[in-house]
Amino acid sequence: MIELNVLEQRYPCRTKEYLWYKETCQAVKMIVNEQKTLAEIKRLSEQENIFNAATISRANEIRTVIARRIRAVNDSFLCKFLSLNIQMQKLLCIVMVMLTDRMFFEFMDFVYREKLITNCLVLQDSDIIGYIHSIQDHEDYASKWTDAGIRKVRDNYKSILKEAGLISDNGINGTERKIIKPIIKSEVKEFLIAEGIGRIEKILAGERG
Repeated sequence: MIELNVLEQRYPCRTKEYLWYKETCQAVKMIVNEQKTLAEIKRLSEQENIFNAATISRANEIRTVIARRIRAVNDSFLCKFLSLNIQMQKLLCIVMVMLTDRMFFEFMDFVYREKLITNCLVLQDSDIIGYIHSIQDHEDYASKWTDAGIRKVRDNYKSILKEAGLISDNGINGTERKIIKPIIKSEVKEFLIAEGIGRIEKILAGERG
């Protein structure tokens, strides 16, 4: 079973953590197929730049984030990940982000899911900004986030959703993107429910809890 403890965490204001699908695939293959540990992956990242990062600091950032996401799941999740097609693998990458980022989890719950339920399939910049402002209204530490930082979070969320295929590549205009409802394979739905994270499946499917 996978623990859904992300909702007990503080809201993070992360601006540079992307989906990193290819890098996640690489790390999962190394763990499952080559029996590598996260410590060994760290060493290979530092010594051989296995994620082809532009700088050492960027390589460390990618490796740290992917390790956090992998620690949030279990061996069954990693094996299931490798058995799926690219579309479903990207969806599981979204699951991993949701398991490690409370603010993104609740954005997907309160904004993305509601869009799917109401069939209002347009994501506006103001939807993301408004959601972040709602957090600032009830979390004192979040009130210190700058407008520039909030815009970076907005752009980061759009990048994650675009790479996962959950919004269109090109905007309807500069501030809107078409929402693409994912088609979740029955085996993935059943797996997520069996692992104790059926709530995430309902969010991605646009279903009431």
